[in-house]
Parts: sequence; structure tokens; C-alpha cells
Amino acid sequence: MLDILEKLKLEAKKASRRIIFPEGDDERVVQAARILLREKLLVPVLVRADDLPGIECVRPEGDSEIDALTDSFYSANEKKYESRAQAAETLNSPLFYAAMKLKTGAVDGFVGGASSSTADTVRALLRCVGLKTGAKILSSFFLMILKDRNFLFADCAIIPSPTSEQLADIALRTARSYKTFVGPEAKVALLSFSTLGSAKALSPGKVRRAWEILKSEKRDFEFIGEIQADAALVPEIAVKKTGGEWKGGANVLIFPDLNSGNIGYKLVERLAGASAIGPILQGLAKPGNDLSRGCSEFDIMNVALLTAAQCGENN
Repeated sequence: MLDILEKLKLEAKKASRRIIFPEGDDERVVQAARILLREKLLVPVLVRADDLPGIECVRPEGDSEIDALTDSFYSANEKKYESRAQAAETLNSPLFYAAMKLKTGAVDGFVGGASSSTADTVRALLRCVGLKTGAKILSSFFLMILKDRNFLFADCAIIPSPTSEQLADIALRTARSYKTFVGPEAKVALLSFSTLGSAKALSPGKVRRAWEILKSEKRDFEFIGEIQADAALVPEIAVKKTGGEWKGGANVLIFPDLNSGNIGYKLVERLAGASAIGPILQGLAKPGNDLSRGCSEFDIMNVALLTAAQCGENN
């Protein structure tokens, strides 16, 4: 079996996607762009004040399309601005400018957040690109790469306290993302401190309701909830705790809230030595993703590869 990152590299080379980086003045972004170009993985487009030899660079100043971009942005966000001039000022921000380039199709994907907060990055994407048709929420996942297995963890970055309906939506979209990035058989576990009603507290009830929502509609993936993490993963424990209803082996873990999700992925990353790639956003009309401000050039490359893969799917 090909390493998942090697698989993504092969797919990226075939597609040659154009990915914009709003923080093109960050040296880590520059180094990532150089490697991506050298390995012919995709076409990086950097937003920065000056040009770099061999790398496509853009900026609001001097962009022949800036008036059209401003008109489009103001039209979509008229209630948020008193005048077109105010909207134009916002569009001078690299995040918003890059997100509008994505919206208009000048680029295929967006990777930001190297020196910006998640809130600022997501705000620019939502105001410029928006949610895709049919999507009710924006959510995210981390691709967790271990020596012998790959997982998706969700939601670890966006929704602090999802409702049952939102948990069901996160589970559905993350199962689809698993098929896009990892492999055909998504096995989804809605995690809790309770397994199949062993505790009667409010939190497991929320997770249990999400499972019922998934059950009410036909799904093309296996799922279970509410379930404790050990039973979700380990076949022997799964048999004992679920009476054989679940066989273990979950590869998509849905956390009940942002606290548990964010803590969980960081523990697995630091204690189990997993590579954590993300957060990868789900539900946007076009592929855009966020980075940790502590990212390395290799983290930037990996998120760019996943963004390129999203350009060809309908999650």
C-alpha cells in the first residue's frame, strides 16, 4: 500500500492545481512553495508585496481584476459595510484578497493561517467563498498518520459544542472525506464516555441522538454511537461492550465537542508520534484550509496537498 502522502503527491502531480497562499511573505510559505514547484506537485501562487524569481506572486495593488473583485465582494457582503470603499479596504487584506481569487476561479484552492488566527482565516473564507449548496455548517478534521494506520479526527477546530444534528453532519462529511483521502471503507465512531446507553447523562444523550439521525437515513458507511474510544478501536473490547454490535476498528473518530477533539488529536500527536495534518475544512463552496501558526514548511506542503485533493471531490 502506498504511503498516504505519496498517494496524494501522485494525484497532485496529475492535476497540477493552482493553490493560493495569502501569507506569501512568510519564509515558511516561501520554502514550501519552492519545494512544491521543484517537485512539480502543484502551482503555488503567493500574495506578497514583491516578486520572487520563478514563483507566481500577486497583490491587490496593480491587479487588473481588483475592481471586479471588489464589486463581487461588496455585493455579497453589502449588509456588513456602509460603503463600497469600506469593502475595498477589507479586500486589501491578503486573506480576503486570496479568498476572492479563489471564489472567482483564478485559483483552485486556498491555504492560509501560517501567521493568522483560525478565526480570521475562516472569516475570510466564509465571507468570500461561503458554504456549498446543501451544507448547513462548516466543520473540520485532522488527518492522523500513524505507522500502521490512518485516522480522521473531527471536529477538532471549528464548532465548540455541536448539536446532535451538527454531530451527524460532521460524521457524514468526515466519512466522505475519509473515502477521498484515505481509502474506501470508512468506519465511523461517535465517541463518548458511555457505550450504548451505559450512562444516562446529557452528553451521551446528545451523541446517541446523532447516531439515531444517521440511522434514520441510508448511509454507505459503517457507524456506531455512542461508544467509548477503546470499544470503538479494539475488537476484543468492542465485542464485550456492544455484545457484538460493533466489531472495533474505527478509522473515523467523531468527538462530542471541541474540547475533547482538540485535546485528543494533540495527545495522539505528541504521545503516539502521529503526524497531524490539518485542520482541513469541510463544507466550503471551494477548497480552502487553515494552518497552525506553529506550522513548518512541511506542514504547509501537506495541507496544500490535501487542498489539491479536495479540488476534485464533492464533500
